[in-house]
Amino acid sequence: MRVVLIHGMGRTSVSLALLAARLRKAGHDTSSFGYFVTRDPLDVIADRFVGHVERHAAGEPFAIVGHSLGTVITRLALARLTGLSHLVMLAPPNQPPALARLLQHNPIFKALTRDAGQRLADAEGFYRALPAPQVPTLVVAGTGGPRFARSPWQGGANDGIVGEAETVLPGAERVEYVSVPAVHTLIMNSAEVTGHVLRFLA
Repeated sequence: MRVVLIHGMGRTSVSLALLAARLRKAGHDTSSFGYFVTRDPLDVIADRFVGHVERHAAGEPFAIVGHSLGTVITRLALARLTGLSHLVMLAPPNQPPALARLLQHNPIFKALTRDAGQRLADAEGFYRALPAPQVPTLVVAGTGGPRFARSPWQGGANDGIVGEAETVLPGAERVEYVSVPAVHTLIMNSAEVTGHVLRFLA
């Protein structure tokens, strides 16, 4: 299968290189899309992502494997992703993440995340308008983060950035949920995650 990978905020395509190599070893044709939230707003990134997918998929059915903000960008682009057959979401903030809401007005957070950070904290405007995927979707949540009562997740399972409950995808019917004992920034390198992805794509 043709598989397009899209990384999370503050990362590059290198962060998904190991997973991409494992997918290729299993026979999949992979392509990675890169972006910088400090350079472009989310809508512009979504436009560029659609162009990348069109060039890579060339009209054939394809899958997307996204990490974190990459899954949000994918949802922004859904209406234009003709041929999408499977979607994998790794540690996705499918609901406004508590951490983004907590840091929304922090000047350092605003400088590092720009438009993306502010929109992640916008529950009423941005998230309410995000479409839900209508294709088979695998949501993988990490549970390797700290669990203490005064954390942004109030003791709930999390990966250190996104709470497990925040990965739940409202409005989607064809969704499989799995949890793995991984942290947010390394979840894509987990052999267990690779196993779930390969099984799902097969």
